[in-house]
This record gives sequence, structure tokens and C-alpha cells, in this order.
Amino acid sequence: MEEIALTSHVMKVLKPALHGAKGTIKNEIKRGISWLYLTSNKALYLVLRPESNQLVVVAAAGARLKDSAKEIIAFAQQKNFEFIRFHTKNPAYLKKGLAGLPLYLIETRKALFNKNEYIYLIDLREV
Repeated sequence: MEEIALTSHVMKVLKPALHGAKGTIKNEIKRGISWLYLTSNKALYLVLRPESNQLVVVAAAGARLKDSAKEIIAFAQQKNFEFIRFHTKNPAYLKKGLAGLPLYLIETRKALFNKNEYIYLIDLREV
């Protein structure tokens, strides 16, 4: 995975995954709170944030999650994280892309007018 610069093109690609938090995420990336990466197959953009022993996937946009899963796991392990936490409003895409991995639903955040947010965890000690 390669850390990349925040550009208008990247923001356009990420927009569907940001669900109204575009300004917040943009500021977090600029301040170094969140990181912006592109997978080696150049197909998947990731906004990542370290939180204690967890690597949080704040947003993912693009394609080929299944092809990138091992790379994301290796990245998290190299950085000594114990878990990867995913936030999604599209759980079917996440489950398909991470099929075969120890993926656990840990929370559902109900939304009144939009799609619910689902939070999943991969325990890297089980991979």
C-alpha cells in the first residue's frame, strides 16, 4: 500500500464512502489524524485511522476489496495492530470482500433517515 496525497480527484472517488463527513475526514487527513492510502493494485482508496490497538478503516472506495484484503491485513500487522475495524453502510460489499476472514459484527448504529452504519472487527490474532 502506498500513502497518497489528498487531491480533488481522490476526494471525488471517496465522496460516496464519506456519507456527509467529507469536511471532517479531509481535516483529519490534513492534520495527520487519519491516513490516506491506495492499494498496490491501484483499485482501492482507504482512509485509515489508528485508535489504540485497532486500525480503523474509516472509508474505502473503489474496487477489488477481496483482492486487497491480504494487503490491508499485512499492513495492519506490520504496524502492530491487533484488530482492524471497519465502518460501513454497505455490509454486503464488506462481507463479500472479506469472505473467509474472521469478521465479526460488533455494533449497529441505527439511522433515522439514512442507511444504518455497521461496525465490523477482524481479530488479527485469528488470521
